Amino acid sequence: MRSDHRVLVFVVLAVGVLTLGLTAAGQEKKPRLFFVEDDVVKPAMASQFEAALKETVESVFKAYAWPWPFDVYATEDFHYYILYPFESLSEIDKGFGIWNEMLGKLGAGKWDALNRKMGETTEYVRQGTVTLSPELSYAPEAPGLKPEEVKFVYWGFCSVLPGKEKDFEEQLGKMVALYKARKVPAGFQSWIGGIGTEMPFYFYSETAKSGSDLFLMDEKVMKLIDPEATAIWSAMLKLMRKYESKMGAYRPDLSYAPSAKAK
Repeated sequence: MRSDHRVLVFVVLAVGVLTLGLTAAGQEKKPRLFFVEDDVVKPAMASQFEAALKETVESVFKAYAWPWPFDVYATEDFHYYILYPFESLSEIDKGFGIWNEMLGKLGAGKWDALNRKMGETTEYVRQGTVTLSPELSYAPEAPGLKPEEVKFVYWGFCSVLPGKEKDFEEQLGKMVALYKARKVPAGFQSWIGGIGTEMPFYFYSETAKSGSDLFLMDEKVMKLIDPEATAIWSAMLKLMRKYESKMGAYRPDLSYAPSAKAK
């Protein structure tokens, strides 16, 4: 939620068409909407980007009491994903109104200088929405990791063939049912792409203390769910036009939580 022209474009799309991040959201009982900003950063300028983002948090979000939290995730290919949870598209619209009021208080000159620092470090920025789907996610009965324990995140991006959404969700639902039946000790969250994504688009996320922890757990999980899981995954692949995976980390040092007063 930075430059004014991107704000205006997104609000027009939102009106015309009419969700703590990965770990805590996995426990939600109803779908939750998130506004997502994807900053693609120049590798040589990652430290400058992070410094500029921290300055923005201090100078704008904290200084003018932005009322919503956001979580930041960084991937190995220098994408920085900023997730803002909202209740609805209309609340996102309200958020942009508050954002513009905050920039007015900051002043155009100060904002231009700060925005320039961010812009110099990025190749491009994309914005859009995704929805967390509890029905297509699985949470084990035993408590998962605490937010401060999440150091590693794995994402699987599934670009589905147009018209095959129901078939894909049916197979993903079978995977959830299999995990439940076998009482798998590790969970996953499923997300559905919305405005700003190349729909139909789905992705899932898994979290762990480290990459080695996740891969070791995956070996244990496969012993519990195979060969059924492999058959379901093969059926899912036939419904995709593209599949990609990414690894990264939750970045609490770049994230923001409003104070009790701001809430």
